Amino acid sequence: MSSTAYKIPCASELTKLYINGEYVEAKENNTYTLYNPSNDSIISDKIPIAGEADVDAAVEAAENAFNGPWSEFSGVQRSTCLRKLVDLLEEDDRLGKLLTLDAQSTGNPISIIPTREKTYILGQLLYYAGWTDKLRGDYFPADDGFVKLVRQEPLGVCAGINPFNAPIATLFMKAAPCLATGNVFILKPSEHSPLGSMAIAPLFEAAGFPKGVFQVLIGAGDTGSLLSNHMKIRKISFTGSIPTGKKIQIAAAQSNLKRVTLELGGKSPAVVFEDADLENALTWTINAILARSGQVCVAASRVYVQNSIASEFISKYKERMLVAVEKLGDPLEQTTGMGPLVNKAALERVSKMIERAKSEAELVVGGARHGEQGCFIEPTVFLNPKKGAQIYSDEVFGPVAVIRTFETEEEVLRMANDTEYGLMSGVFTRDIKRAMRVSSKLDSGVVGVNCVSYVSDDISSRLLIYAHTSSKMNVQVPFGGKKQPGLGREFGEYALRAFTEPKTILIKGEVGWPGRKSKLTLYEV
Repeated sequence: MSSTAYKIPCASELTKLYINGEYVEAKENNTYTLYNPSNDSIISDKIPIAGEADVDAAVEAAENAFNGPWSEFSGVQRSTCLRKLVDLLEEDDRLGKLLTLDAQSTGNPISIIPTREKTYILGQLLYYAGWTDKLRGDYFPADDGFVKLVRQEPLGVCAGINPFNAPIATLFMKAAPCLATGNVFILKPSEHSPLGSMAIAPLFEAAGFPKGVFQVLIGAGDTGSLLSNHMKIRKISFTGSIPTGKKIQIAAAQSNLKRVTLELGGKSPAVVFEDADLENALTWTINAILARSGQVCVAASRVYVQNSIASEFISKYKERMLVAVEKLGDPLEQTTGMGPLVNKAALERVSKMIERAKSEAELVVGGARHGEQGCFIEPTVFLNPKKGAQIYSDEVFGPVAVIRTFETEEEVLRMANDTEYGLMSGVFTRDIKRAMRVSSKLDSGVVGVNCVSYVSDDISSRLLIYAHTSSKMNVQVPFGGKKQPGLGREFGEYALRAFTEPKTILIKGEVGWPGRKSKLTLYEV
């Protein structure tokens, strides 16, 4: 397919699966309805659900590609495909248009798309395009009578199960390292945001990837279960909730012990010391809970403020949360900075947590549904939660923050680490010694110093996908959590190694240079 032959389909056209380079009907003709959480309208009532036969067909096509034409591609050729994909996405702002396809169903404002999210995605592709011929193996001399070689080999058929909140960004976050290392990839986007992923699929063939290398299956938990249990899928990369992540890990173990990468929930603490730049701390902590309406795993939902500055900080935090209410609205409007929750189930769950919290903590801002239509929740702040308060201990996945005060460094470290969530945290201070000391003791996979979770200029500006990424998109460093937020790491060389298997090759015999006495020379190897 040439780039000029590709036209972005409209939502009504994206009611099929993408298997072996073609849009095809689901074999069992099961469908579900996709709603707009802004106004409860129907986007489509014909979204297909991939069943067992569809999954088997996709796996067969993937295996054929992996063992066939794709296996002959050199690292340079794989890099060329990834770079061509970048060109296709940049052509006529195709990526920007694709990113808007899921805005209606997720509630993510299109105001976050124009620059940073696109840069993040293209940066991922370009970064991994540069790795295709650089993931080296190893060599050990024959000091024990064996030459020892280590190769990094692709796993084979891999699958990705993605969340609704950043569907296309996570698509490339998983697909880029997977394809760069020579694997093939089957994607199951969230049932709440399938359209953008489905529309992107043909661009992979247009970029030179053989048919079957990248495929898309739509469905909810049952489809994800079929992928997790499939005996010919060698790896699952999942981003989503902890309960679902546990089910995937069990299925992977009970089937063929497939590799699993899990990026799960969070309850990120932000620790603000008395010497912090107050304006900076406010900007980061506010944006870290309001971005995508708090529906992100790295949302800074626990804020700890030192007593000496607590009164001033809390007052300004409350003011800004109240101002944020004015930015609630239709995600398709450029002036909207905050959209609805993803669906009625999310609205009901978050509303119940807020109602319960009113008896367990002090409500100071928000705490109610916004408007009579749609799944909008007011930005909400609680203070001084009781011991064991659900709003303080559990992930809300909504624009709800809890603030606590502290006196000493030791005290706040105990509070911040007293959780099963260890994904991301932040420390705000001008004291570099304190910053390094506290960051080493915070029990999380990523720690921001004078930053946390997200960065933006204001509530309605364009936001980064993950907090530890700067405006230059630092995809070189690993992202992932400790404790229950998951297993493995995304980004950088860490992700590449998660998609490869080391193979050790032992060669019996003494090895030396030509002209020297030996049983075996390197040339003979």
